Amino acid sequence: MRCYIDKTVDSFELDPDRILALDFGEHRFIIPLDSDSSGGPESAHMVGVDGSGRTSVLGGMWIW
Repeated sequence: MRCYIDKTVDSFELDPDRILALDFGEHRFIIPLDSDSSGGPESAHMVGVDGSGRTSVLGGMWIW
């Protein structure tokens, strides 16, 4: 997300049946993961980055 909003994720909370929350200091970005909130098979996916914050094939991918 750093490439898009110029913020680094400080911490996160993952409850696979409820939410994925990303914390940016004083701000929090919450993605609901429950089936009632999703309009399709994926609610969120994240791709790992390299040291410069750019997506990298070595960074992995996670899908919820």
